[in-house]
Amino acid sequence: MHNSPMRLSVCIPTMNRTQELKACLEAVWNSSVKPDAVIVSDDSPDVGVQQLNRQVVDQFPGTHYLEGPHAGVCANRNNAVNAIATTDTDFVAFIDDDICIEPDFVEQAIQHYTALSPEQQKYTILTGISRDSEGNESIPVKLSFRGYFCPAETPEAVDLHSAVFPRSLFTTEQWDEQIFFGYEDAELCLRALKRGYHIQYCPALRVQDTCAGKSVLAASKTGTLTKSQIYVNAARLYVGIKRYKYLFPDHLKLTAFLGIYFLHITVFLARKRMLHLLPDIIQQSNGWKLLLSPTSTS
Repeated sequence: MHNSPMRLSVCIPTMNRTQELKACLEAVWNSSVKPDAVIVSDDSPDVGVQQLNRQVVDQFPGTHYLEGPHAGVCANRNNAVNAIATTDTDFVAFIDDDICIEPDFVEQAIQHYTALSPEQQKYTILTGISRDSEGNESIPVKLSFRGYFCPAETPEAVDLHSAVFPRSLFTTEQWDEQIFFGYEDAELCLRALKRGYHIQYCPALRVQDTCAGKSVLAASKTGTLTKSQIYVNAARLYVGIKRYKYLFPDHLKLTAFLGIYFLHITVFLARKRMLHLLPDIIQQSNGWKLLLSPTSTS
């Protein structure tokens, strides 16, 4: 991109997890090569928690605190990345507050990009390995026809926790704020692939997921379903419609996807004795907006 040292910045969306945020920032600033900037966007609704998070951020010079937009994780990530001008950094990582990067994460990312041509640097997204507390590690994936993550030799989606993006991507694309939670990283990657970006697997990029499966949404339940399950199923419907109607238009695939989706979600909810939640999932998905809209959406 230029002859001067490459710059990597870190965006950390957070909500109601002060201790995890502190551990996350400790890991970031323990890096062998320091990030150029760190932005914390705080969606915590309670003013007291916000004050605690500000105090944590103040312990780490070079870290900037922003109050989040309180409109979901996608809006929170946009709030963070848009606080970093394209001219102020080359690459950006989005690290959730429960993620601890390895000390050489930034160094390995910059080394990988340095080995690429200037043109490749502009259009390459990196994805690495996320490890949970039980030792399970992420693998390269893509979206199946039905919209589930499946193994892939050449990744078409990222492990978001260990991914690095060219900052310039976010001059044309943003996180889709119609998605409250789930599949938002895969949806962004679909748009990036359409724009000519490539995703490279870089196993040297490693992070530790300290709270895998322990999010606020995973802990909160509606009947026999967690809030996480509800939002993820809604997001899968939205992304599938967007994928086959706008990003890679195919009427037959769209029709087949919808038929399979509704068959599977109906059986799933019936087994959980939660079939009454189907209208809520459809409403939450915002997919109906896409079906009714005659124009493209990003």
